[in-house]
Amino acid sequence: MKLYLLLLLLLPLCSAQQFHIQCFGHDFLMLNNQPLKCNGKFQQACYTRDSGEKGCTMLENCSRIGWTCCHTNFCNA
Repeated sequence: MKLYLLLLLLLPLCSAQQFHIQCFGHDFLMLNNQPLKCNGKFQQACYTRDSGEKGCTMLENCSRIGWTCCHTNFCNA
């Protein structure tokens, strides 16, 4: 019985929502439009910066000057 109650208490922790998005990554050192799989507890978006850099980022970065974000897989092509 105690094990059953413990499992019921742990269920919300184990079922925490995970967010997934796939974006292209590009920088001027290592990545050249490589596909990225971005996963996390917080929602992310694909971005492209005015400099040409691409990748995935937290949503709060989308309001920065020079950042363009989109919210579907590989939308920053």
